[in-house]
Amino acid sequence: MKKFALATATALTLAMGASVAFAQTSQAPMTLAAGEMTKAKESTSDTWITTKVKADLLTEKGIPGSDIKVETNKGVVSLSSDVAISDSQKATAVAITKKIKGVTAVSADGLLAGGATKADGIDKTKGAAADAKGATSDTWITTKVKADLVTEKGIPGTDIKVETNKGVVSLSSAAAVTASQKETAVAIAKKIKGVKAVSADGLKAE
Repeated sequence: MKKFALATATALTLAMGASVAFAQTSQAPMTLAAGEMTKAKESTSDTWITTKVKADLLTEKGIPGSDIKVETNKGVVSLSSDVAISDSQKATAVAITKKIKGVTAVSADGLLAGGATKADGIDKTKGAAADAKGATSDTWITTKVKADLVTEKGIPGTDIKVETNKGVVSLSSAAAVTASQKETAVAIAKKIKGVKAVSADGLKAE
């Protein structure tokens, strides 16, 4: 009986040791995966913030949104420009940025202050002004479509490239998407104001 009890105790000890070893082995990859997921989430969040800020700056009247560069790092947004803007425009750009979900801080040191408050190009011909308006409109459409694609769940919005020419939006991607994701992306683009047509030939379907 003693031999049997001893053998049973030994077997239980070995089994418990194996279970602990297995648990330790299985937990390591899970921890690594969680870390990678958090890193990917941060990256996507920064991309979304940048796109959203840019879209809101472009749609705000009275500030040169197309001339303001936006960069985001872990929720901290940096605004910069190659052209001078007024103090009022700078304050407006910062205020708009601070309202975006996920923004932890805003740096506007890169915005060149001291510009005129009146709109640039007041002496341009009507034709030139119309061309400029069209270009701004295309830029706004591109940014707006990109922002909506990034915020849409179920599609790889960050992987989809958006280009606009006179209201015609072209969607493309280096990675393959499903037929359903392709349809969703096209539907989102078509809803944007100013979009005349959408070409999704560049989206690689699985």
